[in-house]
Amino acid sequence: PAALWFLEEPSNISTSPGRGVRLSCRVGGAGPPPELGWLLEGAPLELADTDLAQLPLGDHGWVATSQLRLPSVQVADAGRYRCWAQAGGHRL
Repeated sequence: PAALWFLEEPSNISTSPGRGVRLSCRVGGAGPPPELGWLLEGAPLELADTDLAQLPLGDHGWVATSQLRLPSVQVADAGRYRCWAQAGGHRL
């Protein structure tokens, strides 16, 4: 059976237009490896600049990390960012 839990979620970040920002999300779980993605105000960020790494932990566990990069923040980028994870029919 799959199980998921957040180990690290994005926090509040203040920045200025034109500066770069990197958000990080880390998920632990058991069962099949996850899919991870990002939402802005609840809408999927389909073409987001992200890195995804998965680290197996023994026979049935893993840790997955996703980093979202915004190389030059604009006013339109403001909002609530959230990471989502899905594995084995479970979604966070």
